[in-house]
Amino acid sequence: MSIWDRIYQKFGNSEKKICVIKSLLMYGLRVTEKGIFIGEKIKIPYTSIAAALDIDRRTVMECVREIRRDPLLKTFFGNLEPAGASLKNVARILGYRCLVIETYEDKPGILASVARILAEKNINILQVIAEDPNLISEPKLYLIVSSNISGDVIDKLLKLPIIKYVTIS
Repeated sequence: MSIWDRIYQKFGNSEKKICVIKSLLMYGLRVTEKGIFIGEKIKIPYTSIAAALDIDRRTVMECVREIRRDPLLKTFFGNLEPAGASLKNVARILGYRCLVIETYEDKPGILASVARILAEKNINILQVIAEDPNLISEPKLYLIVSSNISGDVIDKLLKLPIIKYVTIS
């Protein structure tokens, strides 16, 4: 049974609990016996999560209780960690560029194809953020690169049959 099967088996009848689960995953929030944490030490109050999701804090508490009762979910959520700081909104301030790619479907080889085209032009990739299609309805691939991206690179990327659009910020 996959983790998603277990999540939908446990929480599938509650849209609000699924919303809590997806938020825990998106932010890499860890669930322990002591509460919800970012990393090891920063505790997040249930009320903060509830307010952010516009739901009752008791829903968050119930969701956490159910996670703690299930051995697979307890292990999974007990070991989550944030992926680190995202540079996508500050790339320009740092002198970098952020390449935003949307595809027609999620399949293996997308990142490899994009990386190959960038490598051919000696463009260094500093960070990759790939949104999970299980969490985001229209996931994007963000690549933070160390230099400007020319029009011919964009043209090559758009010629890949899987690529829907490319933007640079």
